[in-house]
Amino acid sequence: MTQDWLSPELDAPENGEWPDELPADVAEVGGADFAPSLPIILFSAACGVAGGVIGLYIGTVLLDLGIELSAGVATLAMLFGLGISGAVLSALSGSRAAPVNILFSCGLILLALMLLALCVLAGALAGTLLLR
Repeated sequence: MTQDWLSPELDAPENGEWPDELPADVAEVGGADFAPSLPIILFSAACGVAGGVIGLYIGTVLLDLGIELSAGVATLAMLFGLGISGAVLSALSGSRAAPVNILFSCGLILLALMLLALCVLAGALAGTLLLR
């Protein structure tokens, strides 16, 4: 039986005071189910990086592709590894935050790549100044 949303039970109470506690069916759907999980984020980011490395190896060595196509295969392998591991771990833990976990894992990988690029640039600049 469905409840009409315009029914008098859902309007404001007659005395003007709202109850302090939510009904049991509303209280069960909390924000904890939608919160991201750090272990899932870290593990799926690691699976994504591992998938990228394996994809680069497969593209370069086994399929004998050029570096451009191998980088594309590595990117696809990274995305599939990250997405599948994030979705499976979120499903196993009962969390409803699979998209948030996957998004944060992608962000973590991008931050790590930016740090790597910054360190490479700083090392190249320091090497150039020391060889001068």
